[in-house]
Amino acid sequence: MKDLTEREIIRMITNQFAGERRVPLGFSDDVSAIPLSSKTWIIVKTDMLVGSTDVPPGMTIQEAARKAVVATISDFAAKGVKPQALMVSIGLPAPVKKKTVQDIARGLGQAAREYGCKIIGGDTNQADDLVIDIIGVGLAKPKELVRRDGARTGDVVAVTGSFGKSSAGLRILMSRQKTDFAKYPLLVRAARLPKARLTQGIILAKSHGASSSIDSSDGLAWSLHQIAQASMVGINLYTIPVAAEVESFAKEHRLSALELALYGGEEYELVVTIRPERFRNLKRLVPSLRRIGIVEKEPFGVSARIGRQQIVVEARGWQHFT
Repeated sequence: MKDLTEREIIRMITNQFAGERRVPLGFSDDVSAIPLSSKTWIIVKTDMLVGSTDVPPGMTIQEAARKAVVATISDFAAKGVKPQALMVSIGLPAPVKKKTVQDIARGLGQAAREYGCKIIGGDTNQADDLVIDIIGVGLAKPKELVRRDGARTGDVVAVTGSFGKSSAGLRILMSRQKTDFAKYPLLVRAARLPKARLTQGIILAKSHGASSSIDSSDGLAWSLHQIAQASMVGINLYTIPVAAEVESFAKEHRLSALELALYGGEEYELVVTIRPERFRNLKRLVPSLRRIGIVEKEPFGVSARIGRQQIVVEARGWQHFT
């Protein structure tokens, strides 16, 4: 029998609860919701960072702790919800040095201040690898929550930034080529110090102009496919938002810039669909918004027109166990 992928593992586990009372957002959205009343939902999200798979060479422990928080915040951003509090569970290999704990605390505190939420508790244990698990909690009005399944034919497909920086930066960190560190500092910074688009996500949600939203932590292509699948629509791209620095890096190293932009992970940009009549106004509110395509009735899936060539965008991206 073949080994299971991350998504197959998730599907097997969540299938066990399929017959139970339906949860408001299902198991496939960025966050989970608990109805507190008809007007207020409690929003909950957990995200785990593991040292051997999520911390590349050159990333400090402080940066890793900050990244663990950013990953959770990014899922709140995709729904347009501000997290109010965080709980942190930490696993550490023995023996534990004082500086390691200080650096983790600094990274957690830095991110909490950056996004205006408090760390209120957690758990600590011994483990064979570094583990930092973040649970975020917030409140939302159900009508302002931006789901994955709201994209409709004719909607504009947009993103909050350019892509490929983190995947290119990760290659630089892994290769440890000093010349690339000096030549492409923005790419290295993108991999070591990612940012969640919380402010932009909240603006988009409160505007009621965004019909669907997801964060791009598993890659642009996979995020687009998730919206298309959840909304039962097709997505056609007429541009792929490759960062200029990525174009230069890819050309120098004989790599595909499109591959880096489409299938790299941990970008933490927002991928959204917007009612066409609302895009211009939202662009004024969120200047980084960039139109990249359109939602179509069919065929289901994601395609792109590059020059005169129509290509199929594969449903793949970052996942564990592969």
